[in-house]
Amino acid sequence: MTTDSPQRPVVAIRVFVADAQDRILLLRRANSEYGEGQWCLPGGKLDYGDTPESTVTKELVEETGLGAKDVAFLFYQNSPPLQPGKMHCVNLYFRCTAVGAVTLNEESSAFVWVTLEEALGYKPVFGAEAAIQQVIEQGKGSASTRPGT
Repeated sequence: MTTDSPQRPVVAIRVFVADAQDRILLLRRANSEYGEGQWCLPGGKLDYGDTPESTVTKELVEETGLGAKDVAFLFYQNSPPLQPGKMHCVNLYFRCTAVGAVTLNEESSAFVWVTLEEALGYKPVFGAEAAIQQVIEQGKGSASTRPGT
């Protein structure tokens, strides 16, 4: 770390979005320097002055066109850089229920609704695979109730 360019962790918001069938939403990344072509949970960086809860709603609308109801915080995850000089994220995980239909923006090329167990087969990035495994291991019911109870 240099004094003229300090490195600081980035706060990222990640969202377990549940549909009416208790499946979660995964997005395939596109047009991105990070995770191109890989699957992830919806979300993004927390902007200065925003709250984590408002970022859930903002990112979900921007990335998918979906609204969010019953937004609740789940847990945080520290994701240190895998290589020196790369991004260090502190991921804040939330859950919500989807409102509306998915309309992707340019950040994603595809989407899929899957069970938590099926999601692991997509090898989601940005710490999501470990987060999904954590929710499964908590063993608290369906995709919409596990993260929130």
